[in-house]
Amino acid sequence: MKKVVTAFLTASLLATTPVLAAEQESNPIQQEEGMIEHGEDYWFRDLTVDEIMAQKGMKLALESFYDQFPRTKTYEIGGGKVRRVENGKEINEIALSLRSEEEIFGLTFDIKTEKITECSQRVFNIPESELPKTVRATLDKIYSLSPEAKNLKLYASEIWTFNIKEKEQEYDLGFNENGEIIEGEYNNKEFNIKLDETGKVTYFKFENIPLPLGNLEGNTKEEKAQALLKQLYGEEASEYKIKKVTVYEEPRKGFIVFMPTSSEKYPIVVRFNNKYELNGLEVTTRDFLEFAGLL
Repeated sequence: MKKVVTAFLTASLLATTPVLAAEQESNPIQQEEGMIEHGEDYWFRDLTVDEIMAQKGMKLALESFYDQFPRTKTYEIGGGKVRRVENGKEINEIALSLRSEEEIFGLTFDIKTEKITECSQRVFNIPESELPKTVRATLDKIYSLSPEAKNLKLYASEIWTFNIKEKEQEYDLGFNENGEIIEGEYNNKEFNIKLDETGKVTYFKFENIPLPLGNLEGNTKEEKAQALLKQLYGEEASEYKIKKVTVYEEPRKGFIVFMPTSSEKYPIVVRFNNKYELNGLEVTTRDFLEFAGLL
């Protein structure tokens, strides 16, 4: 406790010195009323619709967007002011959301250039019959490994388009026994998966499904994990090697970390349960693995 108190006192004393006081006065991020810090070098303040529309250049920018997506003229508008520091440069933006029951558009308005610089889209409740062939083909691969999963019903489906111009998409799907979320029911068999528009899996997990990937070849969990990657990624699986296997005893579960031979690819983590049965996979980053102690 003594060190904490000393540090606090030191900071308090330094704040009263002329040099630091001058720095604080010259820091507009700290001085602007209502801006709340949300992590390092990032500040945010909610705006009303009137405040959003009063921003210089906003009406013209939105009119241009409405020309591309006329249906959004009736959508609910929300947002806030963002101030962040990137590579030592201060950036001021307004983060906007245009929302309906079926979809949300996320827009970034640059205050300096008075233009919309980024646009993402999130669409809800996509019928399974409307999923692309690439996505359904990957689901069939999962079902071939876990026949029980095929009997589950779709209860949630979303498409995330991270960049409208480049059409980078991710499908986020949830399946369970009832085809809906029932509050207070936690033992439902469930299967969640995320994959891109090409059908490439970035995440999946089984819950409460006995022997979730029972049709995988191999005698050990490591061999089965390698077979899983080959089933999902084909020849690309040969570019991944097991780096580390971690087992936690309470509760017993574990992770098999695959590292790519290329620095341009991301690591893959395969999960297993207390019976050493594989029950999930996730594409992640080296930084997260180091943070989680999995490297």
